[in-house]
Amino acid sequence: MLEIRYSELSLSEIKNFIHSYEEGFFVLYRDSGLWAEDIIVEQYHQTAKRLSERIFSGIEKHLSPMKVLGRKEQGRWNELSFYIGDRLIIVYYSDDNKNNTRLIESIGIDRKPIIF
Repeated sequence: MLEIRYSELSLSEIKNFIHSYEEGFFVLYRDSGLWAEDIIVEQYHQTAKRLSERIFSGIEKHLSPMKVLGRKEQGRWNELSFYIGDRLIIVYYSDDNKNNTRLIESIGIDRKPIIF
């Protein structure tokens, strides 16, 4: 098993995705006049937290083995695509065989449109 490390860019991409996910629901419900407005916003906050945990655990699950099935070589990086629920996760990574680490360089997350 390889140690997974994240670049600043990849962490920022995940953080921005989760923030956008939360913000979309916050804007929708923040001044709705519903009596349960705070509860609804908190539930979406908790859902965003679980989604973040699922993304990180999915990356660990798919990329920590020595051999990664389904990867594509993209120049100096490798690419792997997989699903977390119905979200497509595209991970660009590089290997440091000398230190037994795999560096996650960049992450793309397919955003499902929120239809109001």
